[in-house]
Amino acid sequence: MTGSPPRSLFMPRLCDPGVRQHSGFIDVAADKHLFYWFFESRNPRPVKASTPLVLWLNGGPGCSSWSNLLGGAGPCRVADNGRDTVPNPYSWNNNVHMLFLDQPTNVGFSYGASVNTTIEASIDVTVFLRKFYRQFPQYSLGDLHIMGESYAAKYVPGIATQILNDNRRGTGGWKLPLASIAVGNGLFDMETQYMYLPRMACNSTFPSIVNATTCSEMEAATTTFQESLLASRLNPSREATVNATFAGYAILTPYQDAGGNPYDVRTMCTGGQLCNPYLDTIANFADQPHVRASLGITTMGGFDLCNQAVQEAFIDSGDELVDSSAWIPAILASGVRVLNYAGDADLICNWMGNKALMANMDWPGKRGFAMAPDLKWFVSGRQAGEARSYGGLTFLRVFGAGHMVNLDKPRESLDMLTRWVGYGGIAF
Repeated sequence: MTGSPPRSLFMPRLCDPGVRQHSGFIDVAADKHLFYWFFESRNPRPVKASTPLVLWLNGGPGCSSWSNLLGGAGPCRVADNGRDTVPNPYSWNNNVHMLFLDQPTNVGFSYGASVNTTIEASIDVTVFLRKFYRQFPQYSLGDLHIMGESYAAKYVPGIATQILNDNRRGTGGWKLPLASIAVGNGLFDMETQYMYLPRMACNSTFPSIVNATTCSEMEAATTTFQESLLASRLNPSREATVNATFAGYAILTPYQDAGGNPYDVRTMCTGGQLCNPYLDTIANFADQPHVRASLGITTMGGFDLCNQAVQEAFIDSGDELVDSSAWIPAILASGVRVLNYAGDADLICNWMGNKALMANMDWPGKRGFAMAPDLKWFVSGRQAGEARSYGGLTFLRVFGAGHMVNLDKPRESLDMLTRWVGYGGIAF
C-alpha cells in the first residue's frame, strides 16, 4: 500500500455507541477530500477479520450517503426531537461492517476539486478504498461489497470496473477483495429505463394517481426523448447531449405537475427533499455543531443532502446518458456477483425498466437469465418480493417499497443483505 497517510483520528459515539466507529476525511488527491463514517458489525463473524465490508454510496448525482445512513441501512435514525438518534434494529451493520461515503467531491461533507463524470469518480473512490484499507488493515481480509441506490447505478459498476482493472494490473501491489456489487432502484440507462415511466405511472400493480390526460402527455414525451437522443447521435455536441437529457426528464414533468410523487407512485408529493420531509430532518441533524464536532468535521457552511451544482456538472458532461449496464457483463465474467434490486412502488427508477434492462443485457448468460423462474422471497412468513437469478446475476423485486427500499422496508432490506452476503449460508 502506497501514498501519503490519510487523515482520520475520530472515533464517534453517535448513532451506535455499542460498536467501534471511525469517521473523517481521506485525501484521494492533494485537492480532493472525501468524508466517510464507518461502523463495525454488531455481530462479527467468528474470525472477526473475515467479516464482510459494505461500501455504501448514494446517488443524485450529488446526494450524500447520510440519507441512507440515517434512513434505513445505518445503525440509527434521527429522533423526533431532531437532535438525538434512536437505534435501528434492522441496520445492515448487524452482520457486516458498514462504510458510508460522501462522493464525489462537494457532496455532503466531502470537498475539493470538482468531478463531473462517473469515470473520474470511480478512480477517486478506488484510491479512497486503498487508503482506507491501508489505515485500517484489520478490515481488509473480509469480502468487499459495493452497494448503492439511484444514480449509484453509474458509480457502483464504474468503481467495480476500476477495481478489477487495477487488480489485473497489480496497482498498489495488492488486490481489493471485491466479491459483489448491488444497486437499488438504479438508473443504469436512461434511454431504456425512461421508456417505462408512462407504464409505471399509469398501468402498474398500484392504482394510478394521475388522470388519462397526464398519461397521454407522458407517452408523447417519450417520442420527443427518442428524437432528441437520435439528434444527439447524428450531431454530437454538448448542447445536443444536454437537450436529450432534459428531454428524458420531461417525461416526468406532467406527472410532477399533477402533484405525483416520482419516488412512490402510491402517493402525492407532500414536500421535503425527494418528496420526503424526513430527509430534511437528516440534513438538519447533520448541521448541528455537536454532530460535526463528534465526527471531526471542521469545514464551514451548511450541509446540503443533495448538491444541485454537482448534478448540473454531471448533466453538462453527458454522464447521465452513459449506459453503465454495459459494464456489467465484464464484472460478471470476473466472478463478481451482481444484484439489481428495486422497490416496486418507485417511478423514477422503476422495477419494470430495471428488469427489462437486465433481461435484454448482452452477456453469455442472457438466455439462461431470461428462462430462469421468478422465485418467491419470504421474510418472516410473508412474501416480500420475487427474485430471478442466473450466472451470478440476480434481479430482486421488493414488494411495497418506493425509491428508498431501506427506508420503506427495513426488515426486508436487512434480510436481502443477509442473504446476498451469504451470512449463515442462505441465499436467493
